[in-house]
Amino acid sequence: MILFLDDDPNRAAIAYSRMGQKAASSTIWCQTVEECITTLVDYIDVLKIVKLDHDLEGQTYVHPDSDKCGMEVIRWLEHLSKKQPEKFEKYKRIEFIIHSYNEYAAPEMVGRLEDLRLKAKWIPFGT
Repeated sequence: MILFLDDDPNRAAIAYSRMGQKAASSTIWCQTVEECITTLVDYIDVLKIVKLDHDLEGQTYVHPDSDKCGMEVIRWLEHLSKKQPEKFEKYKRIEFIIHSYNEYAAPEMVGRLEDLRLKAKWIPFGT
């Protein structure tokens, strides 16, 4: 199963159109941090790939300290790793792909995921 966090319906439509039918039918599109975290919790046992955008709510170059950006998902994972390490362990089998164009925040997101010993890479959307 794939989790795709992005607030842009056009980007979601493009992403789905580029997937095969099997991948598209097993992808959950989330538009907000809250939806993303809920999906991470509810589908932890079946998630294989998590694709995260940084800039949400129609904004660009959102400050990474905002709680309305993809970095908030990273902070949630960091908190989980400290408070519930046994639950956090399940996230180590997931591949995290940062698809944001934000050249400041995206590398930081990857670095913080790698600091948690999670598999992460930056692949800007459409590349």
